[in-house]
Amino acid sequence: MKVILISLLLGSLLTAKEPPDPQLLIEQLFEQREPKSFEEAYKKAIAGGVPMQTLVEARFLYIVDTGNNTDLAAYVPVLEEQARKFSLDDSIAFAVPEDFLAIVEYAKAIAAFEKDDRSTFKKHITEAFWLSPTQSVIFGKLVDEVRLKDAMEKLKIDMNRTLVSQDPAKPSKPLKEHLGESKVILLHFWSPWARESMESMEDFFLTAKELKKNKISVVSVLLSGAPESRADGDDFIKEKKTASAASWLVDSSKGAMESLLRIQAFPTVVLLSKEGKVLFNGHPASDTFWRELKNIEAKIEPPPAPVREELPTLETE
Repeated sequence: MKVILISLLLGSLLTAKEPPDPQLLIEQLFEQREPKSFEEAYKKAIAGGVPMQTLVEARFLYIVDTGNNTDLAAYVPVLEEQARKFSLDDSIAFAVPEDFLAIVEYAKAIAAFEKDDRSTFKKHITEAFWLSPTQSVIFGKLVDEVRLKDAMEKLKIDMNRTLVSQDPAKPSKPLKEHLGESKVILLHFWSPWARESMESMEDFFLTAKELKKNKISVVSVLLSGAPESRADGDDFIKEKKTASAASWLVDSSKGAMESLLRIQAFPTVVLLSKEGKVLFNGHPASDTFWRELKNIEAKIEPPPAPVREELPTLETE
């Protein structure tokens, strides 16, 4: 009997699960960006004894990556509490305490931004720059967003404005005719000379299909620029046979919409109301963009990412 009991005990010890590796839990936590997957990884990290400093940093970066300013503003008290007991040994993302203090100021700046409190925003974002110049690219991007938001709130696009059809066989017509009976119109700005713009074209085609299915008008605007750029753009739409994806237009060189809308990168998408008010101006992958679309039409869903062809690898001898 004793032999049997010992055998059973040894068997249970051999089959028992080993405790999870904390390093693996941390890696999984920082990798997850889908809400459900992140929360599951977060719970496992807590159960596995991952330090609070690491947990706070992981959630901060998750919120920043999702672009949810409301959630980040609500997270300020947690960041402030952790700042009082900052642990450099347990920090994954920050090399010195000032770097962590800077992101607390950054989050406070966003909270002020959400309340349209520009003086408080300026105070906190200035302090963030002072504490951590190495993170200036992140802080500078937020300043650009605030300036863009302020500029767009004052801007109203003339819906009688006519953009030239990229296809010379098709007549040019004003934006209000492209809008038709739609609640809003999407303007997609692109350039054949911008790598990200071209790499994301399949995403745009899927987005255009989803929006048109929900009765939202879509136009794609090529910046006229150099004649060579126009020629490359014309070749692209002929090769891809993209006529059904959107109305393909060309921006003018004088008083260009690019300047009015402060377009600085490609691709950029802009949502306009019937009256010409700017509802969104930014990157098409932004969560804010899709939240704005769902406010307009609840049935709209981001399409799944297209299957991309892998570039062939070079064989080495």
